[in-house]
Amino acid sequence: APKNVLNPPPTPLINTIPPAALATRALAIGSLLSLSATSLLVAGIFLVTGSHSLEELVAKAKKWAPEKLNDLQTSLGMEGVKSSEERLDSLEYDRAVRGMTEEEEWEYFKG
Repeated sequence: APKNVLNPPPTPLINTIPPAALATRALAIGSLLSLSATSLLVAGIFLVTGSHSLEELVAKAKKWAPEKLNDLQTSLGMEGVKSSEERLDSLEYDRAVRGMTEEEEWEYFKG
């Protein structure tokens, strides 16, 4: 039986593209999709919060985040967790005693 010379079987496209070119194309498409998704997310956050600048968004987040944290802790029955002020005091203490010996830290704590 004669072979069908006029209609050869299709060759897969992936075998004809060099692997480096295929990897470059995949990286470019992935980077573009990632950048687009991040841009849409940030634009959505600005739209939902009604912010017109980054400073305004940060100010709203500083007010909103602790309130939501407290709501979450209350709903989970975690009333014993440190408040924002206690966490801030702890952070200031940690910064103040960084690099001190135990004796120096004890003197700082007592005084």
